[in-house]
Amino acid sequence: MSRRDDILKHAAKDARGIELGPYFSPLAAKRDGYNCLYLDVFDTQTIKRRAAADPFLTPEQAAQVEPIDLVGDAMRIDELCRDAGESEPFDYIISANNFEHLPNPIKFLQACGRVLKQGGFLSIVVPDKSGCLDFYRPRTSLTAWIEAFFEDRKRPTHAQIFEQVSMIARGAGEQAFAAAFSFVAERNLREAFDDWTRKRVEKDDAYFDVHCSAFTPNSFRLLLTDAHFLGLSPFIVEEVIDDKVQGGFYAHLRLDSYKSFSPQETAEHYADRQKILEQIIVDEANVLETERIAQIFENMSQRYARTRLGRALAAPRAFGLLLRRRDVKLVKPYFAIRSSVLFDPAFYAERVWFKGDAAMHYLLHGANEGCDPGPFFSTDGYLRQNPDVARKGMNPLAHYELFGRKEGRKLALR
Repeated sequence: MSRRDDILKHAAKDARGIELGPYFSPLAAKRDGYNCLYLDVFDTQTIKRRAAADPFLTPEQAAQVEPIDLVGDAMRIDELCRDAGESEPFDYIISANNFEHLPNPIKFLQACGRVLKQGGFLSIVVPDKSGCLDFYRPRTSLTAWIEAFFEDRKRPTHAQIFEQVSMIARGAGEQAFAAAFSFVAERNLREAFDDWTRKRVEKDDAYFDVHCSAFTPNSFRLLLTDAHFLGLSPFIVEEVIDDKVQGGFYAHLRLDSYKSFSPQETAEHYADRQKILEQIIVDEANVLETERIAQIFENMSQRYARTRLGRALAAPRAFGLLLRRRDVKLVKPYFAIRSSVLFDPAFYAERVWFKGDAAMHYLLHGANEGCDPGPFFSTDGYLRQNPDVARKGMNPLAHYELFGRKEGRKLALR
């Protein structure tokens, strides 16, 4: 299943839905047959003008802008639907790269709950702070969400603007050899403080768009489950999917209800909450470990840049992405696949549609889809021969190269 299909898994073409901020590339595109309304803070003509002036879009892409049906603030989605005469509940709402910008996420969740039918889905795509411009920012807390809700916040605060501008991160690039991490912070601290001071003096409340929230997949899960437990959100977290190939993550939230938890449900919530809290700490430890590996790799690449060994050490872009994804357990399997004589990138590319690194795709997706990595290795065959590998969810070729060969396990031929 592709990333797009995974995000749209609860959005059938004959169902009624709303997509927020589709710009020129909606996920639930009307031209593809989806019965979907589009919501944006700008009207159709404004978006078309912005797309035409966007230097990163081709004329063909700019021409893909579709009409906006609901114009206004997404936190008022219920009011916008009512004013447009849309009284029937919807089956799904899609929010791609929008949720992190919301000044008042709880208000948005409650408004979505009022326009969805019972059991409907809110599907959200957001960046992971561990691999984007929010790298150095602290994780957003439920405290911050509750404060914004109690204040009925409608725009980012000066403090949120200062935090993003003063701590915005970018890829280390040429500074990678000297930097401890693969991201460096922009040198905007003085400018951000001076701007905050000026706005206070001048009482400047102009809207300045920033990431009001910064998440990792597990910190996002914690926020949503705690908000539901406290009766602040009507949504249950159905699943959170960490997209290790394209970055970021997406979540499917199912509309349930506001309810009181029984003693047993309360105990279960706190048990699950403890597990999530512990996993957040593990995730942060993985950030440090993968950055340490990346730095060692970069130092070696720089040291041997002019030698044949340097070419062998040059990390592909996909490996850089793998390190930024903070899953240190995938490093060895990735290199085991990439260096295996049984892995044939050309063979794989002829049979599987993907973008990027073939070894990365086989590690994260291809094996799960039953694809073979080369003409002399059967993915499904190896798993049938070794049910223990299948039960553990291990990549079959990586397992064979790291363990199976040494243990004398038989090669599964195609």
